[in-house]
Amino acid sequence: MNKLALKIGIGLVVLFGLGISTGVVVARQTHGTSYWTTSSKNHEERWIAARLEEYKTQLNLTPEQVATIRPHFDKLATDMRQFRVELRTKVYGAFKDMNAGIARELTPEQREKFWTTLRKKSETAKASRSSRPGP
Repeated sequence: MNKLALKIGIGLVVLFGLGISTGVVVARQTHGTSYWTTSSKNHEERWIAARLEEYKTQLNLTPEQVATIRPHFDKLATDMRQFRVELRTKVYGAFKDMNAGIARELTPEQREKFWTTLRKKSETAKASRSSRPGP
């Protein structure tokens, strides 16, 4: 029973990871980089302001203490932005590797159709992103 529970747990973690990866790729395809950058920065600022206000109230912080704590939140925001960039790069690489692996399994005719289909999807996504108004 322990091995079965472990297999189920690992399967759920993998499934969760794939869901996150798919969400990142779909969001990037539908909104592009500018959406992520602008949206994240706006969200970060609101989140930092809310946390500072929360700490100020709960801990009775002085304005000077709030000012000395703020750089810690700014560092977290910078680290998280870098993490998102790295994650996007890794997800892109994972999809690229997957597509190359699939292509190796196909006949030459299937491979050509596969790459053509992927190129068309990519062009459609790019056209869709460029026709949307910016955030």
